[in-house]
Amino acid sequence: MIEFRQVGKRYGGQIVLDRVDFRLLAGERAGIVGPNGAGKSTIFDLITGEADVDSGAVVRAKDIRIGQLRQQLKPGAEQTPLRQYVERAAPDLQTIRAEIHRIEAHLADDLTGEARVLLRRLGDLQSQFEAQGGYDLHARAAAALTGLGFRVEDLLRPLGEFSGGWQMRAELSRALIAEPDLLLLDEPSNYLDLPAVEWLRRRLEGFRGTLAMISHDRYLLENLCEVTIEVAAGQVTRYPGRYSWYAVEREKRREISLSRQANEDRKREQIERFVERFRAKNTMSSRVQSRIKMLEKLERTEVVVVARGRGHFRLAKPPHCGQEVLRCEDVGFGYDEGQWIFRGVDLAVQKGEKLAVVGPNGAGKTTLLRVMAGQLAPGEGKRRTGHLVVPGYQSQETADTMDRTRSCLDTLKAVAPDANEKEIRTLLGGFGFSGEAAEKRVEVLSGGERIRLAFARILIRPPNLLLLDEPTTHLDVESREALQDAIAAYEGTVVLVSHDVAFVRAVAGGIIAVAPGGGGVRRFAGGYDYYREKIEREKAGDVGSVPEPPRNEAKAARAEALRDRKVLKNELRRVEREVAELEQDIPALEREQSALYKLLASVETPEEDRAGAGRKLKDVEDALRAKLAAWEAAGSRRDALAARV
Repeated sequence: MIEFRQVGKRYGGQIVLDRVDFRLLAGERAGIVGPNGAGKSTIFDLITGEADVDSGAVVRAKDIRIGQLRQQLKPGAEQTPLRQYVERAAPDLQTIRAEIHRIEAHLADDLTGEARVLLRRLGDLQSQFEAQGGYDLHARAAAALTGLGFRVEDLLRPLGEFSGGWQMRAELSRALIAEPDLLLLDEPSNYLDLPAVEWLRRRLEGFRGTLAMISHDRYLLENLCEVTIEVAAGQVTRYPGRYSWYAVEREKRREISLSRQANEDRKREQIERFVERFRAKNTMSSRVQSRIKMLEKLERTEVVVVARGRGHFRLAKPPHCGQEVLRCEDVGFGYDEGQWIFRGVDLAVQKGEKLAVVGPNGAGKTTLLRVMAGQLAPGEGKRRTGHLVVPGYQSQETADTMDRTRSCLDTLKAVAPDANEKEIRTLLGGFGFSGEAAEKRVEVLSGGERIRLAFARILIRPPNLLLLDEPTTHLDVESREALQDAIAAYEGTVVLVSHDVAFVRAVAGGIIAVAPGGGGVRRFAGGYDYYREKIEREKAGDVGSVPEPPRNEAKAARAEALRDRKVLKNELRRVEREVAELEQDIPALEREQSALYKLLASVETPEEDRAGAGRKLKDVEDALRAKLAAWEAAGSRRDALAARV
């Protein structure tokens, strides 16, 4: 469908693509990944023809219909009603509909023989209109918009009345209902809350065309894309697998290329020593010349580039505090008198817990987090912090409100004037600002670098309660994974708001769900998957899993606790089975590893068997490392679940 042939592209002195070759086949679902600024969006611009290649060619299939999610709204559309704007995404249907109306009007006044010809044409157009989904376009536009969070009453409002984030949702709706042959999505989950991300996943699973998606959202990449295309250091590498497989495979390829290069270097050194040693001897001249020619022909293996972002996070050990870190008692808040965003919130956060606040955009997640952080005073009820609790709050705007003229070093000095320069530089180094990078001014930092600096500013005086609002904003996949690992290893307490499903799944042991329209705040005892399962059961009316509410609140609380305990016990049994299975697999792999070691150590092993054993050993060791990591993770989950049960 799309083929890049030796494509080169540069902007100024920067080489973005360097003679790259790759294909995007019809019907494929490809995730395009790589660090920010690597050239992912440039690939889309070359596919659509919005940018020209400097060398090579981009070959497109004939008559291909391309739909694209753009990150900027087309000018002049501000007064167009929302649903009408989305319906205009299918210009072919608009043309067909106009011709149908023209023929129908002509037929009303024409009773001559020409009418038969027009009737046949009208029948063809109506069949084509139906085949392309014209008759349900109105309904599909409404479904896409409401699925992405718009209210029914919003559909007739002018597009210009919505904020930039909601306008991007309208752009996404346009791209989805056009049903193109090739759908190009550039960061489709930007500005989406978790329910909208889930809806988008389900919608794209049913898309019948070819999909290419640039994304830092590992949940969408893993669930939607069967091919991963990596863009890094001017090169494009195709990996025929999902994101999780790609993440392991690229490291394997890098290790193999490094090993080959090391072997080539050793061989080159041996030849060079031979030439240098015997160059002056006439009797060895023919052999020396032979070695020189061999040296000239010796190939150089290129080390596989691993697309790494600049993510680096190291959270300091938190100071000691009491067991109960934070408590909200019957808390309510509203910005306008009499209009509550939430009321009657009772929450207790214990030391070491990691909780995610979830819910639709506009439901009040950020407001709740600000109340918990002490940034906003409750309109009613009480917020209490525990003994020796030191909160650290990072808002969505924190990274953008730093003084742009200051250096990284001066930014931290401003919040900790008593800290010495060595202490500050050590902390900055832990967030990727070593040496001269500490002197960089805020105005030249990328979005991801500003997020890391904002974290460093909080942690110069380590808190034991972190409250984070959308901490993964502006971070690429590598940086998100680095932050995820840092939070998972952090010994303090974390409450965060995030729309990244994979991130929430990995770090949150409990969920605080905020319902829109003052629908209340609920605490769920399990992680994100447990929360989704419970919500789906409630929606389906599964009375076996969700009994009718008891008559009073005390009974309701006890019933909820019993249901949570039952779910936790079931999850504990499942994890215990997983641990038992891994404990059977690991010794088998260790025995196989030991046998291969003996085979390789034996002088009687033939060379061809030795090579095969070496390759097999590498596979076994990779499998053993994966099993051990899974065993440790499962063991930690088992212990945590057992403690909660």
